[in-house]
Amino acid sequence: MLKKFGMESCTPSTTHLPAGINLSVDDCPANDKKEKGMKKVLYQEALGSLMWLQVATRPDLFYLVNILFCFTHNPGKQHWIALKHMLSYIKDTTNYGIIYRAEESLNPIGYMNVDFVGCKETRKLTEENIFIVAGGPVSWKSKR
Repeated sequence: MLKKFGMESCTPSTTHLPAGINLSVDDCPANDKKEKGMKKVLYQEALGSLMWLQVATRPDLFYLVNILFCFTHNPGKQHWIALKHMLSYIKDTTNYGIIYRAEESLNPIGYMNVDFVGCKETRKLTEENIFIVAGGPVSWKSKR
């Protein structure tokens, strides 16, 4: 995935997003020239790859993937920078994965988080949950 999007030689990052970045609709291209420039960027394709990762093996990605997905209709430069930063995070965490332990309980444990004003643009709530069995996640979801 990193090679596909030209990020194989990027500097690995230990965080999902750079400090101080706030993504919003205001970062979307406001004119045809800027929008045309962003058409060359593989934003939707890269985001689709991250979505596959978060669904298959990386629940740590689902919150930010959900946020970035809000801008697929008209991504701006800041959105692309955030997505590339996530790819550099992937490079730093290629050894991350799901581990199930036989000595852990088979009783499911669930965690839920609800942010009632999660999206500053739409004022829609964001709901997230994760269920763990044998020390590893078996189900996770983030929805707006």
